[in-house]
Amino acid sequence: MSDGSETWVAPRSLRNCLGADEIVPRAEDAWTSLKPSLERVIAEAKVRRVLEIGGGRHPFFTVADSKRLGFDLTVNDLDAEELSHAPGEFGRLVLDIAADLDGSGVERGVYDLIFSRMVFEHVRDAEKAWSNVHTLLAPGGIGFAFVPTLFSPPFVINRAMPEALTSRVLRLIDRSRNPDEIPKFPAFYQACRASETALAPMLTRIGFREVCVVPFFGTPYFPAVPVLKHLASAFDRWVERRDWRIFASYAYIVARK
Repeated sequence: MSDGSETWVAPRSLRNCLGADEIVPRAEDAWTSLKPSLERVIAEAKVRRVLEIGGGRHPFFTVADSKRLGFDLTVNDLDAEELSHAPGEFGRLVLDIAADLDGSGVERGVYDLIFSRMVFEHVRDAEKAWSNVHTLLAPGGIGFAFVPTLFSPPFVINRAMPEALTSRVLRLIDRSRNPDEIPKFPAFYQACRASETALAPMLTRIGFREVCVVPFFGTPYFPAVPVLKHLASAFDRWVERRDWRIFASYAYIVARK
């Protein structure tokens, strides 16, 4: 296990399965690349059972997607009422991914892929969450988390400022971010980093044998503020050219059991 003092190199097998070398490291592509990236993992790893953490009433994949790609999907959420609105063709699992699994009755060691999108930044105990993912995965299964990362400036601000204030600012920037459409939840950014060097020690300690992290640079959070928009864009280009992943904005964190 690496002590974090040297660069940790992800095994090629998982990186090839993900197709990391084909992903353009730009924030505007972190979202558009997500579906083809997951579909590639599903095909390459011959995935049959999938769990989406935090999918709620709006799972990432459709029923048609699951039939086309040949996998069974179980959708997870903390809220049973929210989960009740998910498509009836999918399985449902009410569970806090960062809570103790003892007594939960959840089936262990059965999923070939467990993925999440914009969820793990909200958990208070990232190591426990990843440990639970490891427990729920079948041998050789893959955990995949799409997260915003520290220390990108917008997320540093979000972490440092009071939640009530950042919620108001976000609503001014993005009108869809309101409690009725897309609510904002407190973010802690535990283990939300964009490099294998930062994350491999924790993930290998849990028991994962392969780790791959794909960084993305640039954020969409300053378009309405002209000065900040240009400063942020220049900063993002500067750190991307130097591959300073500590300032990346988003990441795909992928680990194989």
